[in-house]
Amino acid sequence: MISFGPFQPDVGGPNSGVAANIVNALPQKGGENIGYGPFPQLVTPSSAGALSDAPRGAITLRTSAGASETYFATVSTIEKLAADYTFSVIATGLSVTAGDDMSFAHFGSYLLNSNTFDGFKAYNVETPGTNDAVSGAPAARFIFICNNVVFALDCDADNRRMQSSGIGDHTAWTSSGANGKTFEDGGALIAGCDLKNGYALIFQEQAQRLIQFGNAPEGALYSISKAADGRGSVGARSVVPFDGSAYYLATDGFWSFDLKNGNVPIGAEKINQWFLSQVDNSRLSDVQGAIDPQRKIVVWRYPVIGETTVFANAIGYDWHLNEWFRLSVSTSFLARLETPGYTLDEMDTFGDLDTISIPLDDRFWEGGLPFFSALDENYKTASFSGDPMAATLESAPVNSPVTGLIGWGTPIDDCVDGTLQLGVADDPSTALTWKTGAARGSRGGRVPLRGRGLNIAFRRNIPAGSTWTYANGVDHVQSSSGGPT
Repeated sequence: MISFGPFQPDVGGPNSGVAANIVNALPQKGGENIGYGPFPQLVTPSSAGALSDAPRGAITLRTSAGASETYFATVSTIEKLAADYTFSVIATGLSVTAGDDMSFAHFGSYLLNSNTFDGFKAYNVETPGTNDAVSGAPAARFIFICNNVVFALDCDADNRRMQSSGIGDHTAWTSSGANGKTFEDGGALIAGCDLKNGYALIFQEQAQRLIQFGNAPEGALYSISKAADGRGSVGARSVVPFDGSAYYLATDGFWSFDLKNGNVPIGAEKINQWFLSQVDNSRLSDVQGAIDPQRKIVVWRYPVIGETTVFANAIGYDWHLNEWFRLSVSTSFLARLETPGYTLDEMDTFGDLDTISIPLDDRFWEGGLPFFSALDENYKTASFSGDPMAATLESAPVNSPVTGLIGWGTPIDDCVDGTLQLGVADDPSTALTWKTGAARGSRGGRVPLRGRGLNIAFRRNIPAGSTWTYANGVDHVQSSSGGPT
């Protein structure tokens, strides 16, 4: 069988055993072989309303009563997402710094929010009122929580300044253990995240610092040590923390960090070169990621030259399989949200059973479950819960010492739709010529093909909405030898 193999576009050439192109399909592993399964379409509920402007940050939190709430920022507002996926403005008159997102953190009863222009504010999610400035707090570009302490990065126009609040008190910045430090090397502070068990990771332009609570000298709350020198993150949007790990983009590609393994180059010799050839390199700080906890993947949307707020492409990493894939889908933001939950009566907002496009057994309808979401090209909330996307799976070329006339091939998948294309070339340095695709025949799912070449490859095209669960490659290739050797 000619298998599709793992998506590793940095590894090229005939007989490489890797997929030359995988679009809109999730990696699956059986033994040593990598196959693929469907990825669901992005579905926008019919009731969804648009965010008032381009998204500039988001957070999902749980109130003390256990309710899930989601908030988005624009350049001038903070807006709350309602159960029918419309938005209501809870704060206005803001001016989020150009090129930044609003940085959010949930702390006790408060939704903390900060940017370098408007400063540090707090909104009480338990007894909603106004979004109020916190006296004495720094105007920070980025905030995060670790061990019941608020950390503020890039403070008061000093991009190397970090400050931490008092224990359990977001209003205490000079007492109760509040502290601060200015880093003289490593460049500007970019982002930070809680890891586990009293550890946090801080990203700079050219360094990483590990914060550890406990066992600090001279009675300090925490110690700080370097986790990396010469390697940081391209921007806060690319840093995606989850369950003790952090996934991020550096100038040389994609990495992960955890306490056991440190920094791991997850994209090296796989997709880094390809990715950096696709993305607008002047806008690496706009690469923005989110976790899909159900599928155990992290996905980053990225801009190509000419795109503004809506990006048409994304790249994904399966940390369980250590494999990559890419998506062709238009989004203006990616997020991990939690559903509010719906009764049968509340589902009426989304239409009748004949018009609801989200499957009734999808976790979208269940309360409190995290799901992978996005804002679509119209700034409306949508979920990846539809029928399968249109998928393309392309094998690497296989070289033969003797040219052959290919007559048949059998896609090893359970999709009855779509086509199989044959790609041929005589010289490995020559681009493949792709023949017109053909559908399965009536005998064993074979596909009639016609083409001749010393190098052959296969491209499986599966239409949107088709039913399938696996696609592993092409087998039972029938050819007749002949021609120049």
